[in-house]
Amino acid sequence: MEIPDSILTKPLPPAQQERVLTVLSIDGGGIRGLVPATILACLEAQLQEKDGPDARIADYFDVIAGTSTGGLIASMLSAPGKDNRPLFAAKDISQFYLDNGPKIFPQRRVGCCVPSMVQFVVDSLRPGPKYDGKFLHEKIETLLKDTKVGDTLSNVILPTFDVKRMQPILFNTFEAEREAHKNARLVDVCIATSAAPTYLPAHGFKTKGSGGEPHQFELVDGGVAANNPTMAAMSLLTREMLRVRQELLVDDDRNIHLVHGGAVRRRLMTSDNPTVAAMAAMIAAEEEENPHLRMNKKDAHGSVYKNILVLSIGTGVSKKAHMYTAAECNKWNLLNWLNKNGFNPLIDFFCDASADMVDIHAEVLFELLGVEDHYLRIQTDTLMGDAASVDCATDKNMKDLIQIGKDLLKEKVSRVNIFTGEYEPKEGGGTNESALKELAEKLSMERKLRKETGDN
Repeated sequence: MEIPDSILTKPLPPAQQERVLTVLSIDGGGIRGLVPATILACLEAQLQEKDGPDARIADYFDVIAGTSTGGLIASMLSAPGKDNRPLFAAKDISQFYLDNGPKIFPQRRVGCCVPSMVQFVVDSLRPGPKYDGKFLHEKIETLLKDTKVGDTLSNVILPTFDVKRMQPILFNTFEAEREAHKNARLVDVCIATSAAPTYLPAHGFKTKGSGGEPHQFELVDGGVAANNPTMAAMSLLTREMLRVRQELLVDDDRNIHLVHGGAVRRRLMTSDNPTVAAMAAMIAAEEEENPHLRMNKKDAHGSVYKNILVLSIGTGVSKKAHMYTAAECNKWNLLNWLNKNGFNPLIDFFCDASADMVDIHAEVLFELLGVEDHYLRIQTDTLMGDAASVDCATDKNMKDLIQIGKDLLKEKVSRVNIFTGEYEPKEGGGTNESALKELAEKLSMERKLRKETGDN
């Protein structure tokens, strides 16, 4: 039975019975964003089978986190468009890449994605990055206009790295709703999180605080800090949950009664941000069952993670190509570290290593907490040649990436072997497509339960 359209045009209501917070995380990877775009189109189609043609990804996730190209996808899925519905359906994102990829990453010769060392040296002598980014900036400006981080239909988390402060900056809806200087234009944040060093220009912009004071940001690609933003999303959710818990604790100290409390509790449980309201409801239910959680932060952390349901999607890596050896690396000069057969080994090493560490950490954490089924990572390590490039936007390679995404759906659910570094099928696991079908069932049920409870 389909859910009425009126239900799907409202933000995700707060959780009451299931007490689960839902997270979608999308890696960075340039033109390889076509891989997660294909996966998400499959998930959205399955949600539409259950809940009708108007179902959108943003209707089902409390948080959508994305880095670099993943940040663009997160924004397209979450930014409000016509009738305050998501700007893009998941099925339309691949077409965005097909239409605009060649203009974002213009190729010097059709079919040639591996420039010679001579060409690289010539490029390196010119000031500025490989691409000027003008088309990308103009396209994002046209799409997102004056939408701000706090305006998104689902809470977003978009990692960037501030080169002046030398620290990560996680732009997110939670802080944007409370801190004026964090409520930046989504255009600026998307340009910043996509500003991959050597490929696209860094991005500086100003915002204003609540008192009108200026705040300057000097940013590059969030992949420098968190190419896989899964743990960034989980950490921020935990921090937000602890903030809500602390506010409730102070409120309860003033208004003894645990369930009904005072003005703060009522404000949080009826927050305009449905995820904050969900957190308040979850905390109230947990503390009623386990009063010791009110004061025990260690147990509270574990409680938060147990209540998070994560879908993490990668853009693919080329581990099985066995591209380099230590002996070969020992012969490289500075230019080789920045360009080897058309790839940028230094940046690839940092991004792939950090993404894998996040995956391993998340996998072990959920297994330790006894909720292994709350974490689904979809990633391939079999990319070869042009497909492994972040900027090969030829028609052939883009179509190949879409096919890689489709093939990945048919593969078994896998996890990283921490000894070999390669992805191996999980024992007893089905395909990624069947796992997405199970996830769609959970997401649909969670939404229905929240809606029913919200009506009561």
